[in-house]
Amino acid sequence: MTEEAKTSLKREYSLYSNAVAFYKGEVRKLEQKHRLSTPVFLKRFEAGVLGDDADYFDWYAFAKLLARWQQAQSAIRAAVR
Repeated sequence: MTEEAKTSLKREYSLYSNAVAFYKGEVRKLEQKHRLSTPVFLKRFEAGVLGDDADYFDWYAFAKLLARWQQAQSAIRAAVR
């Protein structure tokens, strides 16, 4: 891999790190507000037990986006090594 490609990937990694930090913060706020861990929330939400509160839809989206950003971040980290 060229140095230019590595530099570009490192920049992307930094952007992904910012996104991960943002979504982690949002998820953490919702966990505290609802006094529920995200894994438990996801299980209950996907089972249709929790209802239609707007917070729940945001939380679901944030949790899913966080997982995707983290997965992409890991792939970049592996590529730069």
